[in-house]
Amino acid sequence: MKNLINCIYISLFVFLCSSCKKDPVGYDIPTTYNFNNVDYSGQTYRLAMLTALVSEVKKGNTPGTIVNAALAKNMYRNTGNPFTNDTLNTSGKQLKDKTFAADQSVLEAYIDAASVASAANATASNGTAGIVTNGTKNYLLDANGIEYKEAVEKTLQGALVYYQITAVYLSEDQIGAQVALADRQHHWDEAFGYFGVPVDYPFNTTGLQHLGKYANDRNALLGNATAVMNAFIKGRAAINNADNATVNEQVVIIRENVERGVAGTAVHYINSALANISDAPTLHHNLSEGYFLIKSLKYNPAKKISDTQIQTLINYFGGNFYTISTTDLQAAKDLLSNIYGFDAVKDQL
Repeated sequence: MKNLINCIYISLFVFLCSSCKKDPVGYDIPTTYNFNNVDYSGQTYRLAMLTALVSEVKKGNTPGTIVNAALAKNMYRNTGNPFTNDTLNTSGKQLKDKTFAADQSVLEAYIDAASVASAANATASNGTAGIVTNGTKNYLLDANGIEYKEAVEKTLQGALVYYQITAVYLSEDQIGAQVALADRQHHWDEAFGYFGVPVDYPFNTTGLQHLGKYANDRNALLGNATAVMNAFIKGRAAINNADNATVNEQVVIIRENVERGVAGTAVHYINSALANISDAPTLHHNLSEGYFLIKSLKYNPAKKISDTQIQTLINYFGGNFYTISTTDLQAAKDLLSNIYGFDAVKDQL
């Protein structure tokens, strides 16, 4: 009788425990981005084009070296075989047509201005575009102290990479339940491709690019990059198995954590600017990074930050980096930290 009672209790315990567990999804979720028919070659080409374009503009940081505006804009449009890697020239891909429309002319204006400033070969000062240097570091700045290389790089990382991930390829039009399976899979792959990490991240951190590199740099404190990677893997598996609820959940996670990575990196560069307030080259470089990262936050349609808050942050930077104060920088840092819940780690970012 005692054994019977024990069996009843054990059976009841197992039943109660099993009823409290979340039902498994019922399909395998791999540990890496390993699926049949994965294709994000277009994104791989564009990230390589972005790197090449930025390298051309960065030449202006070297005194006496002129940025070739025609070549840089051909790289942007992929016309005239501008790349040393002929695979990029013949890829049929370009950067311009994937850039947020309103920022295409802005990007090309930065390239033209960088070329003019590099040709002048002047010393940077308040009101004069030129090179700021401390003997070991050189940066080509506009008349307001903004670094041209960062203006081009961060504009593309925001208006192209961040925009394509959060607003385009993860949209309902691209990966919604009504989309044909093959197209749905491909669009999800393209979003992943723009993230710029290897298929076995975070086990492998070789070759991180652009947003993926910055996300990884913040990952130890924020866990953002790992969350994005896990969501990309789980979401692709969910698409393969028509698990639409899980797909939607992963979209939320990706958008949120890509945004947190960008915001956390902006805080990082504000910290660097505060720490190097008397080192002009480092200061202007860090201000430029933080400023354009903040501006890029606007592209996420599900962003945590409001447009008004973005404008407040931009106002803290002001129109002239030569006149920015530590008070304004600290205020920008505190506001970003408050919005994203970084207070516990804001000084370590």
